[in-house]
This record gives sequence, C-alpha cells and structure tokens, in this order.
Amino acid sequence: MNILYAEDDRDCRELFAYAFKKRGHKIYEARNGAQAVQIVRDEQLDLVILDIRMPMMTGYDAARVINQEHPTLPVLFFSAKGLPQEITQAFASSKMVIDYLVKPIMPKQLITWVENTIKECHIQGMATIRQENMARELVVAE
Repeated sequence: MNILYAEDDRDCRELFAYAFKKRGHKIYEARNGAQAVQIVRDEQLDLVILDIRMPMMTGYDAARVINQEHPTLPVLFFSAKGLPQEITQAFASSKMVIDYLVKPIMPKQLITWVENTIKECHIQGMATIRQENMARELVVAE
C-alpha cells in the first residue's frame, strides 16, 4: 500500500513511517500540509494520513485540496486532540475522510487499523465505513 503520512513532529513521523515500511508499505512523509498536497499531486497513493495542526497548511485545508484534486483518495486524520468540534470539522473537510484517530496510539495499532479499514472500504464501500466511523467518533467525543 502507498501511504502518505503528514505530521510536523519529526520523531512521531519517523517512528510511524519506519513501522509502516517494516510491514512492507511504501510510505511518503510530509512535514506540513502544503508538502502533503504536493506529494499527493506527484505520487499514486492509497491513503493519506493527516495531522491537524501543521505549518503552512492545516490538515483540514490539505484535506480540502486533496478532495478537490483526488476525490476518491481516502483520508485519515490522526491527531492529539479528539474534541467534538475538531472531529466534526475533520469529517466536513472532505467527503473522503474515513476516520479520525486520537493519539497516543502504538504504531502496530495504527498499521492494523489502516490495513483492516482499507480492506473494509473495498468490501463495504468507503461511504459506509465513513458513516460508521463518523458516528462512532462523534459519540465517543461527546
């Protein structure tokens, strides 16, 4: 699987990128939202993982641009905060946001989530998975 992971915290980004590579995935790393958008333009990807708070362009803004240019590319938000308004804003930023995960999470847990969720998206459809995850996240956040 080709995955873009956009995260401004270098240690966090490198830890998760290493874990994905170790599992055999091709991982692209971005330090900010603008760099993430450029990588999406240049590479064939299966999933984009975005942090919310990044320099130059937030994850929300990057998701909007990605959705306009690649309307079938799934996006996962992976952030330190799980406030209801942030979750709502994340899902509203793109119709391809399939989930919002809250840090901290172990690399193995994230990889398992990614692999299982992408598989379920192919079986059930992204819209179904998005609706299920959005409903779960908003209930948990309240």
